[in-house]
Amino acid sequence: MKYIMCAKRFPVSHPKAGQPTGFREAILSGRKIHTLRQSAGNRKTGDTVSLREWEGRPYASKQVEFAHCEIKVVNRFIAGHPSHTFIADVAHHDGFADPVDFVHWFTGGKDEPMRFDGVCIYFRNVREVREGEES
Repeated sequence: MKYIMCAKRFPVSHPKAGQPTGFREAILSGRKIHTLRQSAGNRKTGDTVSLREWEGRPYASKQVEFAHCEIKVVNRFIAGHPSHTFIADVAHHDGFADPVDFVHWFTGGKDEPMRFDGVCIYFRNVREVREGEES
């Protein structure tokens, strides 16, 4: 099964480095309905994927599966100075409580215009996977 890794903590380049992102909880509650990525990789609309996060340090710890969902992949381009309302809406649906955190995620913590050219992967029919449950 294809998978998508979800950040458990803010990256070192972010002003909130090391703090929890809350993405897992936001996905399971239905508040985080998509993720922005540079590419879809080998994923396409209609695929069922495993949503995972690292147990500890990224790439140096076990992956923990927490949900399965179907995805929809849409090309997305954001550049220049989009309205605050647009950024706030996209940030909310991407699981960020604060639009500034969303912009800093994509600018490496800098206060500069956001530029994103990639894909938006929508989560549909999210089903939580409990620890020890068969995939």
